[in-house]
Amino acid sequence: MQFATAGDTVWIDAGVYTETVVIGVDNLALIGKDSNATVIDPPGSNATAGIWGIYADTQTGLLIKTLGVTGAYNGIRLDNVDLSTVSNDSVSTCGNFAVYLLGGSDSNTLSGNQVVSNSNYGIELNGSSGNTLNNNISNSNSSSGFHLGSSSGNTISNNTSNSNTNFGIDLAASSPGNTVSGNTTNSN
Repeated sequence: MQFATAGDTVWIDAGVYTETVVIGVDNLALIGKDSNATVIDPPGSNATAGIWGIYADTQTGLLIKTLGVTGAYNGIRLDNVDLSTVSNDSVSTCGNFAVYLLGGSDSNTLSGNQVVSNSNYGIELNGSSGNTLNNNISNSNSSSGFHLGSSSGNTISNNTSNSNTNFGIDLAASSPGNTVSGNTTNSN
């Protein structure tokens, strides 16, 4: 990724990649062959903070698509990333969050992702607004399937959240003005 420039599309072939993918430019498309066949499995324990599968901060216009992430602390971590799309990815067995948007990550779309068997929240928004979360599956996570903290004006629709330890969808303190519709939650 160190040679990628703004506007590039990086195609990643099938395989297991033992590394952390750090995105350092705007308007980059990172596309795997298939989320079950193209897997990022970073080195180290998934209990170690700072072990990320895919990481970006302060970028705009990213596309992260059809990739798998397993064994990270946070699977996909977007810190102050705007106007980006995370779609058709699968994230499992992370030590903390599967997909984590924080620090003013606004106006992003998370769609068609599967996050399963992570040690905390499946999808976490913290201090992030105006995002659209639709058609995601968040099952069997050790806390809630979807969790919003200090995040407002988000749309959460047509998602499935089953068999999570706490809540299917959790709108925590200071998360007003979110639209939640058409979701299915069971056995949380």
